[in-house]
Amino acid sequence: MVQDAQGRSGVRPGGRHGARLTWAVGASGGTTHISEAENGLGCACICPICRGPLIARQGKVREHHFAHASGDECEHALETALHLAAKDILAARKEIVLPAVHLPSRFSPYEMWRTEIAPQQRYCIESVAVERRLGSIIPDLIVGIGTRQLLVEVTVTHGTDREKLRKIRDLGLSCVEIDLSRIERDILRDELENIVVDDTKQKRWLHNERSEEMGRRRLSEAVLLPSRYGWRPKGYHFGQRVYGCPVAKRRTARGKPYAFVAYDCDSCEHCLTASLEVGVFCDGFRALGKPIPPQTDFHRPPPELFGDPEEEDPMEAVGRWVDEQTRITGVR
Repeated sequence: MVQDAQGRSGVRPGGRHGARLTWAVGASGGTTHISEAENGLGCACICPICRGPLIARQGKVREHHFAHASGDECEHALETALHLAAKDILAARKEIVLPAVHLPSRFSPYEMWRTEIAPQQRYCIESVAVERRLGSIIPDLIVGIGTRQLLVEVTVTHGTDREKLRKIRDLGLSCVEIDLSRIERDILRDELENIVVDDTKQKRWLHNERSEEMGRRRLSEAVLLPSRYGWRPKGYHFGQRVYGCPVAKRRTARGKPYAFVAYDCDSCEHCLTASLEVGVFCDGFRALGKPIPPQTDFHRPPPELFGDPEEEDPMEAVGRWVDEQTRITGVR
């Protein structure tokens, strides 16, 4: 047995994978949890999908849940109800804590040094709209923060697909995801409110316009150091390396500075993104005021190579670009 904020008791339904409906639309038009409803048809609750009447079943044997009075069940009723519950919570609290913003590192095959450009912060909310069309998409929630709009995707069963993410980027609006896919489906209002408003563990940026813009600008100013396979006869160091590393006192070979991608670059603050097969985008020349080596002067891929979210791995496009430049110039 569990208790809600008002001290009401209820039996938890069958876990996060259960299909039972534990949230509904109440008589006031807001969302109602099964622990807050009057037993039977007296709850005056309706299904968020078909708008048909619901019965609150709160017996002593079976788990508490809502059931359609008609006997039918709507497949996505719980998902829609959780969307509405998140909207009601944000509208009532009029605030949300958003996660910290970092420069993008999605092009890397492994976790890279991530630069924080904005800390985790609490924001005041002025308006909340649920499933309202915006251009060619229908976001789960559109939240007004000052003069800006923030899109909020509430993930219950299915995440945001690549096509919708591309359209969000085209709109030039930031979008945060609240992931409810792993929560217990009978979650009480207090617990859900904490996740939706105060906590950031279940939140992540699907798209942050400020981060993307700064990331594109840094990439356009960075130098691509192509990777090459290197080894030492004694076998102590081998693997993909990049030559011309701007960091002082790093490894040298025949008087030329170099760095191993897997050992040196993945923990370097000047490495924006990397691929063992292609190379490293290095911001060190600009940041340290070092001249760009002549042999790398042409290695400045156009920013549009990173702007297409349809590309499975943007570094593959960069790799093709490097191969073409090598064919033209004979230098890699």
